[in-house]
Amino acid sequence: MLDDGDLTQFLSAFEARHLPGVDPRPPAEVLLSEDGLFATEFGRLVSSLQIAAVLGDAPPLAAAAARLILNAIEAQRFAPLAEHNAWSQAIAWAVTQPALRNPDALASLSFRDRETIVGDACLRLRKRGFKINVGAYGPRIDGNSRREIVRIVEGYMGLLGGFETANQILRAMRDANNLHDGMWLFGEVGLGIYDAKQPMIPVGWLMSLALRIIEKKGNARKPAVAWATLIELATDFAAVHDCQRYSSFEDMDLHPSQLHRTLAASTLWREFFTLPQMPAQAMRKVLDALVGVLTEDDAHRLGFKPSALVSEITKLCEWSAEDGITTFPRPDVERALPLLNRLTKGPSERVDSGYSDPLAVDGRTQDSVLFFACGPNRAMTLPRSFLAEAACEFVFGLVWSKLGSRAADVVGLTMERAIETACCGKAPTVLASQAYAVRGQRYEFDAATRHEDRIVLIETKGKMLTRQSRSGDMFSFFRDYSDSFLRMLSQLVRHEINLRAGDTPLTSPGEAVDDLRPVKVAVSPLSYGPASDKALSNTVIRSLVGAKLSVVTPDRENERIIAAFNKRTASLLDDIVQVAPKKDGLAELFPYLIDVFWLDLGQLLYVLDRADTVWDAFRPLKHITFSSRDFWTELAHAERGGLTAGKWRPVK
Repeated sequence: MLDDGDLTQFLSAFEARHLPGVDPRPPAEVLLSEDGLFATEFGRLVSSLQIAAVLGDAPPLAAAAARLILNAIEAQRFAPLAEHNAWSQAIAWAVTQPALRNPDALASLSFRDRETIVGDACLRLRKRGFKINVGAYGPRIDGNSRREIVRIVEGYMGLLGGFETANQILRAMRDANNLHDGMWLFGEVGLGIYDAKQPMIPVGWLMSLALRIIEKKGNARKPAVAWATLIELATDFAAVHDCQRYSSFEDMDLHPSQLHRTLAASTLWREFFTLPQMPAQAMRKVLDALVGVLTEDDAHRLGFKPSALVSEITKLCEWSAEDGITTFPRPDVERALPLLNRLTKGPSERVDSGYSDPLAVDGRTQDSVLFFACGPNRAMTLPRSFLAEAACEFVFGLVWSKLGSRAADVVGLTMERAIETACCGKAPTVLASQAYAVRGQRYEFDAATRHEDRIVLIETKGKMLTRQSRSGDMFSFFRDYSDSFLRMLSQLVRHEINLRAGDTPLTSPGEAVDDLRPVKVAVSPLSYGPASDKALSNTVIRSLVGAKLSVVTPDRENERIIAAFNKRTASLLDDIVQVAPKKDGLAELFPYLIDVFWLDLGQLLYVLDRADTVWDAFRPLKHITFSSRDFWTELAHAERGGLTAGKWRPVK
């Protein structure tokens, strides 16, 4: 396993290449090891060496030699860096190769965009006096420097004013054409081979900080200078975390040794660059379904009439703008929305009070806030898609806090009813909460549709991504991931096995089933962000074939989580093998997983609403990924490229 100190070990071996007794030898002769570093781990070290070279902490020749060694035995495992003499010999060999021996060739040596951009960001921060170091796993910001950067960002934001900063962020998003059918596009940009590469502005983090001081008035003498400095510092801070993509080819093939770091980076990317959102029309369908599920006893325990609350939330959404912040006279809001005002205790005076660092998710309280105080006499709402998401979080928060053990049933039934309603009229056969038995074992379709040979299986689970997971606790993430997506996918695959055997209500006795084409859709209440991106989620499943995760540092709870993860993964893959297409007797996961989607409830209801049929809802995003990591960006690219034509109704 790669150790963060291995970068120092490599540089030590590099310096020792001239010592007596160090003879140049090809890497294949001295570095092969059956249980050493995987090529992907050494690849991470090579990337870090290149960043260090840009920063001036490593000779460019050392980084170039590391790349040459990686290329020489790329598909095999490397000896640990502790085998100092072997590495010195391999490095001595590398620097004698024609590609590195020629001074002109070395002078023209260029690193990948990622390493150059991240290294340049590190260099700019270091020139400002911040302490940045690079280990084997990449750059690290000293704790005091980290706090100082955040303090300075907050200082510039205070000069501009919270309200003006939030407005400016949204204005910049609109100017970049990052709004499509009411949804904001937070996805990666500039991923094409010939596109200009640049780090992204961390709009999610900055918006959250702005909301923390939304009532603070600006007093900057030169607002344009303050804004430019704020964006430059915040962008460099985000870039140093090295969680952004700079190519559409990244993460296409994932080795098990990369799994932990890739998922951690995707979680961090979510906190830096995105904000939770939901289409307003999807929110209304969810809340209408909830009203239909709740009983009189539920309403009594909640302490309010659910339909009245939904009516007030709908009214607030109608007042709010699609493309910017909306302000209202505070007395008007309190008078027109009495129930909402009582339950929320009026416009929120303080949000995100414990939040500053993007990893401090526990301090971010904005996600369930419907309207904010904006001075003593004004209230404000965020754009409608953010408001819709906050409304669902707020209402379901009330359900979980008031209904105890019944809450899980209410949430599950609400999701199933909303999906059933959205499917009706878009497939001849629609099943919801449909139980069936196979050899004495009970199964249940949460939702399923059929039109001729086209079948869509939908499984829901109320498990959400916890704040612990979003804060970077990867053992919590593995637990949440296993209890949500892997569990749903296991159930979907089991339904397909039964379908192929003709044992479900979707087929008739004796019917031929070989030509049926089932699409499998896992649905979470709220988004898991880039972890649920189709390309990444499918790549993760493929990377787990034959792999078994283990805990490096002994911990009973963590070992329990990983053991449960391994068990569920092994069972899932055993089931997939039964129904996946075969080539030369081996299961092919790639074509099988093309028909697997992981969406949040708002995303699913949106595509069902736009599509002509349930089957057509998934066709535009089935075979193509733009690698943006953001569902709404993927959808916008597909639509602008004409992929939805003839399958979805046009945007109104």
